[in-house]
Order: sequence, then C-alpha cells, then structure tokens
Amino acid sequence: MRLGSIGRLGIARVLGTAAGGVGLASVILVNKETQAPQQKPWKIEYATQSPKDDVLLSRKIVNELDKTGLNLRLYQYQTCPFCCKVRAFLDYYGFSYEVVEVNPVTRSQIKFAKGYKKVPIITSCCCEQPLVESSLIVSVLSTFLQLPKRSLTECLDFYPSHETIDEKTQKPTKAYPNKYFVMEEEKTLSQQQIQNSREEREWRDWVDSHFIHLISPNVYRTWNEALDTFQWFNKVGDWDRNFPMWERYLAVYVGALAMYGISKSLKKRHNIEDERQSLFEACDKWVAAIGKDRKFMGGDEPNLADLALFGAINSFVGCAAFKEMREKTSIGPWFDAVKVAVEERQGSKYLAARAAQKKA
Repeated sequence: MRLGSIGRLGIARVLGTAAGGVGLASVILVNKETQAPQQKPWKIEYATQSPKDDVLLSRKIVNELDKTGLNLRLYQYQTCPFCCKVRAFLDYYGFSYEVVEVNPVTRSQIKFAKGYKKVPIITSCCCEQPLVESSLIVSVLSTFLQLPKRSLTECLDFYPSHETIDEKTQKPTKAYPNKYFVMEEEKTLSQQQIQNSREEREWRDWVDSHFIHLISPNVYRTWNEALDTFQWFNKVGDWDRNFPMWERYLAVYVGALAMYGISKSLKKRHNIEDERQSLFEACDKWVAAIGKDRKFMGGDEPNLADLALFGAINSFVGCAAFKEMREKTSIGPWFDAVKVAVEERQGSKYLAARAAQKKA
C-alpha cells in the first residue's frame, strides 16, 4: 500500500445550532429535489417535527449515485469551519448523509463518543468506530473512494493513532501522523503525481494550522461584528426550530460577548498583529500558489486542499470579514468556482466509478 494523494465557555462553542435529546423514529421529513445539469437529482430532506427519543435529524442528503451503503451521519455545528470542511467534501463527492446538530452546551447527541467532545464526528453502519477529526475523516473517505475492494473499517485501519500531550491543555490526546495522506494501491507514480500529492497535503495542513486560526479574530473583531456574526448563526443554524426564544437570545448576546473576548486571546496566542491584513495575505498566498495556469489547486478539478479552504471560508460567508476579503483580494473567482463544483456534486462520478470497479 502506498501513501498517495473553542471553547473555554460552554456558550462559546455555539458555532452552529443545537437540538436537545429528541428522537429519530417519527421525524417527518420534507423532500426537496435539486437537479444540476446532466446529473441525477439528489434530495434534501428537512425535519419538520421533533420526535420523543434519540436525536433530531436536522436534514438528510440523498444522492442516487451513492451505492456505498455507508449510511453516514454527521454530528456537527453548522458554522464550525472544521464541520464545513467535511460537508464540502461530502457534497462535492456526492455522498448521502444525515446531519445532526449538536447542542454545544450539553453535547448530549455525542455521548456515544466515549468522552470525545469535539465535532465533527461521522458514524457509519459499516464501521463500529466513529470517524473523528475533519482532515482524518476526509482522508479515510478519500481512501475509501480510491480502494473499491476495501471496507471502510479497513481504510480506517490505515490511520493508526498514538498518544501525545495537547499543547494547550497538557492532557493526553490522540494524534494521527498520516492524516493528510490518501492511500492508493501499489502503482508507479510520475514525479508530477508525487509533487501534486505533496502539494495537496501541505496546503491541507496549512488550512488547519494557519488559515482557520485567522477566522475567530476576524469574525469577532469588534462587538458589532461579533453580534452580527451570532445573528447570522441564528439565521443559518435554524435556531428558531432548535432553541426556545430565551435560549436563542442567550446564545446570541452571551455568545457574542464571550467570543469577542476570546478572540482577543486567540489573536495573541497566534501572534496576529492585524487580523484583517493577515486574512488578506493568506488569501493572496493561496491565489499565488495556484497561479494563472490552474483553475484550482487540483488543476481542472478541486482537490482536497481546495475543498478544505473552501469549507473553512464558507463558515463565515455571512460575516463582514468575508465581504471585505472578497473586496480586497482576488480569491473570489476561485471561491465561486469551487462553490459551483460542490453544489453540483461534480465529484459524484468518482462514487459511480467506485461502484463500477467494485462490481468488476
């Protein structure tokens, strides 16, 4: 096998929406079909009634081209950049999956994770162990696409963990040293393919280790921006369905105040002098790396680095920082192109190809 291609306060974790412990069995779902040019329709089903047990499904995405039988379920906060990364990947490749919004205070929906308190988490009927860490999730599922004869559990086994000490908490934690690698069957790769894989890994790491750290200092830069950001969370997170009114007000105003203060600590921790300028410079660096001869970092199609950065940026599209970023940098055309590719599920052909190879 070859190696190939916040929070200190509970309310501060409100980067998405939350639903209390409610059940799945009697959820009523409303279908919406989406038809992209020359593609089969996929359906998005929205829950309109809360049942009594289990968890409330926020929505379910169904793609007819997904014959994997994985029955993926994503536990998330809607506007968490790490969760947005995973959704960008799932949507681009056309996976069918369910979405569960996690209550950022109680986190009751992820009690099954045995003490693991972060999102995103993905579960599958084909794998006893939940998938954790956004980049690891993407790599495992990418490997699953590459290796049609391998099960999801076998693909996860390619990513061993080891115990390490968290720099912030000084507590033991698991690390996955090869989480940016995608496994392929033994074959001879050209120098260009090797370079492309290395470039993809390096930029995926850059998104996690640098770009995402710029988001909070920018979207919570001032009190007004912090409040506007949480009001946007309220809108896109469907809080009016998932929270009673008093909890929504608490989340918006207390959350905005908490994150306004925490963003200053994050700015200092990551040695950011001018948050806006740092954001603009990061975008300029990305665009320069793509160059004038490529549409995406992946060439004619988005690769995993494209999807990672797109997902991270997509987490703050309703904020003032996003508007200024588009005005002050040239990242807009790239972002729009990836958005089209993701929304049209242009990578669904790889799901179809996997199904065909598995039958062969």
